[in-house]
Amino acid sequence: MRPQLLLIPTVAAIAAIAPALAQVPTRDDANLTKAQEIATNTRAILTADQEIMQFTQKTLAAVTGDRSSQAQGTLAQMALGGGFSMGQAPSLGSVISGGALSFTGMGSGSQNIVSSLINGLQLVQTITGITSGKSHPVDTAYKNSVNVAATLSGLIDSTQGAVKQRSQSFTQGGQEIGKAQDLKGSVDQNTQVQIQTGQTINELNGVVNNAAAAANQSNLDRLAAESAAARAMRFTQ
Repeated sequence: MRPQLLLIPTVAAIAAIAPALAQVPTRDDANLTKAQEIATNTRAILTADQEIMQFTQKTLAAVTGDRSSQAQGTLAQMALGGGFSMGQAPSLGSVISGGALSFTGMGSGSQNIVSSLINGLQLVQTITGITSGKSHPVDTAYKNSVNVAATLSGLIDSTQGAVKQRSQSFTQGGQEIGKAQDLKGSVDQNTQVQIQTGQTINELNGVVNNAAAAANQSNLDRLAAESAAARAMRFTQ
């Protein structure tokens, strides 16, 4: 009977110890290493995402927004520079058709140059000598030729001054190349250069048109002379 009595306390002691043993923490080195690796990779991914976001924002800022201030100044003055423009020049066609001689829009020194040229040539007032009454067609053609020659002299002087100023402006504008803050600024500067180039070509077109109009004056003079000769040879009773 005594051995059975001793077994009961032993079983009770084991039952009391079992729950305590179940609460002891267990360290799994393999899982801990893997968790640390995942955390490190996650942190690296988040950092990379932040860098990508920053680069995206910088790229967006570099290709959008107003950069007009970077395309103004010297770049916007390369073609005309605030000086003489063929668009402001007097109409040569008007002068050819008998309009008054005008120096409006020409350079400041053009009028003096033209006056000195005309005075130096000591031109007569009329070809026919008729000073009163109805103007003779030959005299009209002669007067128009004088006005055309004077206008062209003024235009040539003004254009030469504009060419010199334009050359300086293009040189100064070239110094702005490469100074844009970003891609958008560079694109806007390039657009401004294209606009200035177009204006320069337009000035050239104006010069060519005036040259063609001046060349046509010789045709008008020849027609007037032939008409006067035919009129003089016409038989009248």
